[in-house]
Amino acid sequence: MADFRCVRIGDLLLAKGLVRASDLARAVADQPASGKRLCSLLVAHGALEYDDAARALGEQRGFPCALAKHLANRDTSVISLISAELGRVSHVLPIGRSSNGTLIVAARDPAPALRATLEKQLGAVTLVITPATRLEQLISAAYGDSPHDEFDIDLDSAVDLDPLPMSPPQADVDMLDPDSIRMALSDLDDERVSKDPTQSGLLQINAMASASSGGFRASGTNISGAFKLPPAAPTIDATKLALEHAATRDAASDLAMSFIAGRWRTGAIVVIREATAIGYRGHGIADLAELHLPLRLPSTIQRAIETKRLANSAPPSPAQDQLVRVMKSTAITAVPVVVADNAIATIAVGESILGAADTSAPAELGQLAQALGGAYDRIRRA
Repeated sequence: MADFRCVRIGDLLLAKGLVRASDLARAVADQPASGKRLCSLLVAHGALEYDDAARALGEQRGFPCALAKHLANRDTSVISLISAELGRVSHVLPIGRSSNGTLIVAARDPAPALRATLEKQLGAVTLVITPATRLEQLISAAYGDSPHDEFDIDLDSAVDLDPLPMSPPQADVDMLDPDSIRMALSDLDDERVSKDPTQSGLLQINAMASASSGGFRASGTNISGAFKLPPAAPTIDATKLALEHAATRDAASDLAMSFIAGRWRTGAIVVIREATAIGYRGHGIADLAELHLPLRLPSTIQRAIETKRLANSAPPSPAQDQLVRVMKSTAITAVPVVVADNAIATIAVGESILGAADTSAPAELGQLAQALGGAYDRIRRA
């Protein structure tokens, strides 16, 4: 049997004959506006059976999967074992126990890092994947809707920061100084499916941005002399304008990630929750859920929050090692995203696509973080 674990979910569905190419194209086109994942859209359109989606995700990512019947017959008595905050933020829901008593937790994005987090609180758990469309409804029914946008659930739990200056954050010069078990469920399953712009063509700047005065960088636009950005890479001005009109948090996040994907080899938006940095959106990252960094340990992300500015280095620590491994880069830059004077997220990126000669990258990263924070704040207040 072919190993599909490195295949994009849309390609896998086509290869297995589970969807028609026209239905897949429609779902891909609808993703930016809907903010939904590809399988969830296909299920909602009636183009893909829920159980087929669950099995495909499991085969793609290598975890057991929960089918519709498993969710329908879930054990509601175990729901309270996971807090409402953790359930909503990590998109997880306990659904029962295996024959040996191990707690079975359905997750939108199962991964070893998430399992480790749960096991610190609950002991041994078995993570299973299921499409987001039904799971998120069950999580909302079990734990209630978030009182605000996901980033704004509890601003008091974020790290307090002074407002960022209007000019882009300056580089942190000081830091540059030398100195399975057998399941009663399906045998398939999945890991974190990050919203990587390379996956199913998810991230597209909308028509408003492309028609703006900033527009897109056309192929051949010079940056730093002979260097060029990829064709159709959005400019920072177009992205900032688009963020001013983004209607939802997901739309704003996707706009930011689209810019990142055109400028850096890897990148992520990382949410700050309960003294932990948690991966939320990713570009060029195989397993976004591996971004589960305790802020009590030094890392470039922790440094960006602590110094209230762009950071590009950090002392050695397990958290920094994990960040380097997940980001596939030793040259990581991070900048905080601020809402209501609180750092609710950071943007972290690896090497620029243009290399070291891309001297404008730090300033534009700072502008992006400020514009994204402004969009989140506006959406939160709407």
